[in-house]
Amino acid sequence: MEITVRFPNLGFLFEYEDRAFSVFGFEITIYGILIMAALLVGTAVILLTAKRQRMDPNRCLGAAIAAFLGGVIGARLYYLAFAWGQLNDHSWKSLCDIRSGGMAIYGAILGGALAMALFCRVSRVSFWNTADLVCMGLLSGQILGVWGNFFNRDSFGEYTDSLFAMGLPLDSVQSSTVTALMKKHLTTFRDMKYIQVHPLFLYESIWCLLLLFVLVAYSRKKKFQGEIFLRYLAGYGLGKCVFEWLRTDKLYIPGTKIPVSLLISAVLFVVCSIVATVRRILSKKRETVSRRRKEA
Repeated sequence: MEITVRFPNLGFLFEYEDRAFSVFGFEITIYGILIMAALLVGTAVILLTAKRQRMDPNRCLGAAIAAFLGGVIGARLYYLAFAWGQLNDHSWKSLCDIRSGGMAIYGAILGGALAMALFCRVSRVSFWNTADLVCMGLLSGQILGVWGNFFNRDSFGEYTDSLFAMGLPLDSVQSSTVTALMKKHLTTFRDMKYIQVHPLFLYESIWCLLLLFVLVAYSRKKKFQGEIFLRYLAGYGLGKCVFEWLRTDKLYIPGTKIPVSLLISAVLFVVCSIVATVRRILSKKRETVSRRRKEA
């Protein structure tokens, strides 16, 4: 099915096929292609950074692979844990189908971090130093990977008529994500009804790009192992607070109306910012004391 997505206030119009192609009867989606491309970009960044920092590229690649495998499992389990009641099909095949979405970034980060920590322990390398490097690859991949939400037409925000407003065909999105405010401001294009929403994939992609620039510059002033990883979690959490607030397909803590990803984002921003700042101050004090001892 051909999908037309509009950016009316920018004058842009995108048309694409809902499905990419099939290989031996196995359907390959655009979402899956973008995730694979994001993985390749992230891996390339990790290897290039490892070479620049004179770290063992093989161990860095091993850590990245472990993080990827753990991340895929964690992302799916996180989604299933908080979206179980929304699923219509609880068959094994459906639960394992990740080609069309149904994954959550915080589950990926948690699962990836745990798998990488295990790898680092077995390999006897520093987890925190490795995390500083791998998170740069993760962030690079996120810049591209979040565009999968554009082609899946999910994870968008509430109604808006701002400059970057995105128009989606009403019949191409899940009805549960369409709010009363969106229905109130329906538009018509080519005899089809459109909702007009915040393109959160675009906001997040731009935020990740800006955060990557900041962390690359900041890495030259790194004071302790793990600082870049902590700054990544804090910076991403800050942006994610806004994105999750605007989303209409939030995942909630069971039995409550508390958006789980919004809560995690806020906690990550506050906790990681404080920890990174305190540890940086202590590291500077240790450097000062050490320098004075040498001068004496």
